[in-house]
Amino acid sequence: MRTLFALLLTSNAVLAQTPPPAQPATLAIAEVTARGNVDADTANEMNDAMVAQLVADGRVKVVERQQIAKVMKEQALSQSGAMSDEVQIKLAQLVGARWIVIGSVQQKGRGYILGVRALDSSTAQVAYAENVKIGSDDQVEAGSKQLARKMTDKLLGPAAAGAQQASNDVVGDFDAGQVKDGARTVARWVALKFPKVTGKLVNVIPNGTTSCRLDGQAFPGQFFEVSALDDVTGQNTKKGYFLLSAYGDNGCSGRVKKDGGNPIVDGDTVTSMPIKISVEAVEAGPGTPPELAKLFQDEVRAALDAMPQFQVAQEPQVTATGRVTGPRGNRSIDMQVIDKNGVSLQKLSFKAGF
Repeated sequence: MRTLFALLLTSNAVLAQTPPPAQPATLAIAEVTARGNVDADTANEMNDAMVAQLVADGRVKVVERQQIAKVMKEQALSQSGAMSDEVQIKLAQLVGARWIVIGSVQQKGRGYILGVRALDSSTAQVAYAENVKIGSDDQVEAGSKQLARKMTDKLLGPAAAGAQQASNDVVGDFDAGQVKDGARTVARWVALKFPKVTGKLVNVIPNGTTSCRLDGQAFPGQFFEVSALDDVTGQNTKKGYFLLSAYGDNGCSGRVKKDGGNPIVDGDTVTSMPIKISVEAVEAGPGTPPELAKLFQDEVRAALDAMPQFQVAQEPQVTATGRVTGPRGNRSIDMQVIDKNGVSLQKLSFKAGF
């Protein structure tokens, strides 16, 4: 009995000493100001995007905007113009926030500069300050979320693996819409250089090798569908496949593979199949941020995948690669398409405005 009583006392003592679960630190966004010709709606968008990212992250508790406005009104704190550090710290203490944040949006050329500054109310020291330059209105939300994530990582340490992260949208000193347009231009150019090709098999021999004649430009390693006109139905009947191995001014050659019961014979038609393509290693040259080159690469890949004569694949027949160089408004795009052996099949250079 005494042993049971002792165990209960020990258990109660351990429970009494167990600290309560840690509560998330509290952060307040005092205001986001619109500077210069920037309208208030843009500042509100930045504020809302930052709050959304902080709430989704979950590592800090965000003081509601209404609570901040209520306290500022009750204490007759400044609600216009730049807030001094003393006013920020006082506001943070009144709303129970560890950190108080001031944000700003100002126009820079054709883009914007988003800025945040956080004060630690317990030390009166600047805990975080950073700007990000974005290229257009469309990037305000992504840029604001990026700043909020970086701020949280700075104040609390990096998020654990698998934790909620900021938007994956790419932000930088460029217009994402113009980048997409430029990528579509590249895709259309590549499509023109690799049109659908048709031709005829000339001399098919039993081991599957054959000579051919093509009406158009092709490349070794390209696949074709073999078909022939059915005498009964009047429709083209698929017979199999043809892999081009050599191509030149005097003709071409390759191998055929039957698919079905119909034999492949001289005179059968060959029609090029969608080319398996990948887009890799689009580099950022001088004056071009790496995130722009990465976005351009992704947009080119998406644009090519939408073209009927291409299929983006992990094991491609050809690869598009290139380089983006220069400052905004005066950038150069150099692209080329190479085969599996690294031989350049096509090249393209043009100026871009993004």
